[in-house]
Amino acid sequence: MVRDDRLRLPRSLTAISRRAMLTRGGAFATGAGAAILGGAVVGAAYHGDSDDGGQSAETAFNVRHFGAAGDGTTDDTDSLRKAISAAREHGGVVFFPPGTYLTRRLTMYSGVHLRGSGGDATTLRLHPGANSAILESDGFATLTGTGHNGGITMFSVRDLALDGNKAHNPKAGYGLRVYGYGYELTEVVAFDCRNDGIYSEWAPIGALPAPSHQMESRLTAIRSHDNGGDGIRFNGPHDSMFLNCVSSQNAGAGFRLDGDSAGTSMVNCHGWGIDQNVSFELAAPTIGCMNCYADISGGVGVRISRSDCRWLGGLVIGGNQAPPIREIGIQLLAAQQTPEPAGVVIDTKIMNCGTAAIDFAADRGASNIRAVVSQPGATTGGGATIAGTGLGWLGKPHPTTQVEITGGLGNTAQDLVVRPAFDLRAQPTPPAPDPATVRVFSRTNGGRTELCALFPNGVVHVLAAEA
Repeated sequence: MVRDDRLRLPRSLTAISRRAMLTRGGAFATGAGAAILGGAVVGAAYHGDSDDGGQSAETAFNVRHFGAAGDGTTDDTDSLRKAISAAREHGGVVFFPPGTYLTRRLTMYSGVHLRGSGGDATTLRLHPGANSAILESDGFATLTGTGHNGGITMFSVRDLALDGNKAHNPKAGYGLRVYGYGYELTEVVAFDCRNDGIYSEWAPIGALPAPSHQMESRLTAIRSHDNGGDGIRFNGPHDSMFLNCVSSQNAGAGFRLDGDSAGTSMVNCHGWGIDQNVSFELAAPTIGCMNCYADISGGVGVRISRSDCRWLGGLVIGGNQAPPIREIGIQLLAAQQTPEPAGVVIDTKIMNCGTAAIDFAADRGASNIRAVVSQPGATTGGGATIAGTGLGWLGKPHPTTQVEITGGLGNTAQDLVVRPAFDLRAQPTPPAPDPATVRVFSRTNGGRTELCALFPNGVVHVLAAEA
C-alpha cells in the first residue's frame, strides 16, 4: 500500500477521529437524545443545546437545525445539503435523527461522516422524479470509468436506510454511488432503487493519504434488496473488506465484484432470492469468499470468471428447479481475459441445484475444486425424479485441475475424483477392510516394494511388484 501526502483533507479531520471516534465504531443511542462516542456523551453537539444552533466546535451537525422536517412529505433537499456543506468546511459528522427525509441527490465529500439513528429509524427517500442517486460522491460523474486515482476519501455512512422509491423514479435511481477509497459503510440498507442499490468504483492503483488507519474500504452489515439492478456492484477499491452483508431479491446479481476490486475479501455474506439471477458474481481476480451463503431458486449461486478466486466453506443451495429453468451451484464462466478463470480454489457444500452442482464449462486449469454435494434432482408433480437433473457436474475439468466432488456412496453417479500422481509409502499389512471393500496399500516383501490389494477375507493380492 503506497502512501501519498498530496491529497488535501479538511483541516480538522484529526479532531474528528479524536473527539468523535465515529469511524472506529462509535454508536448512537437511538432515541435517547444523545450520541455515545468513545464513552463520552456529546448530545449537545448533535441536538443543538449549544449557543451556536448546533454548529459547535464538536464539528457535528444535526440536520433538524438546518430545517429538515424528516416527515416523509417535505422536500428536505436544501436543508440536508446545507448541513453537509457546513460539515464539509472542516470535516465533521452530519446527524440524521429518526425520520424519513425526502431528498434529491446529496453529494458526499472527504472527511464528512453521515450518521443516522439506525436503518429502521432513519430513511433517506429519493424524491419523485429525481431519477438520480440518493448519495453520490463529489466528482463521480467525471471520474467514473477513468481509472483516475482521485475521488473522495476518509468518509463514512452508517445507521440509515436509502429508499430508491423506484415506483416514482422510472428512469434511474441508486442508493449510493461512490468513486473513492479509504471509506466505511456500516449498517446501511439500500432498497427499492431503479438501478443498483450500492455502486462503488476506484482506480486500479492508488494511494491512501498519510497518516491513515483505513483499508481501501470496509463494508459491514450492509443490506441491499429489491433493487432493479445489482444489490451491490463493487468495481473497487481493491483489497477491500465485506463482513456480514446481505443482498437479496435484486433483478441483477446480489453481489457483483468486477472492475478494480481485485483482492477483496468477503466473510459471512449471504446472497439469496427468487428473482436474483446470480447470488455472487466474482468477475475480478483474487476475490476471497469465506463462509458465505448463496441461496438461489433458479440461476447461478456463484459465478467465477477471473483467476485465483476462492470460495471456502459456506453453502450453495438451490430449489431443485425443473427444466427449462437452469439452476447451477457454482459456474466457471469464460472471461474476456484469456486464459481465465484458472487457479480457482473451491471447498464447500452444494445441494439441491436442479441442473448441476458445478459447471466446468470454462475451467482453464490449475484449480482445486472440492465439494460435498447432495443432489436429489428435480421431480415431477407425481414425485418422480426428472432424468438429467441434479447432476454432480457439467462440462469437463481442465487436465491440470484437481477435483473431488462426492455425494456419498449411495449416489456414485455424482462423484468425480481427479487426483495428480501420489506416493504410497510402504507399511505393514493393515487390518482387513469392511465387507464389499478393497484396501490398497504398499509394502516391502523380500527386499522388493509391492503394490497390494487387501480383501475383507484377509487375502492380499499383489497388483504390481518392483522388478
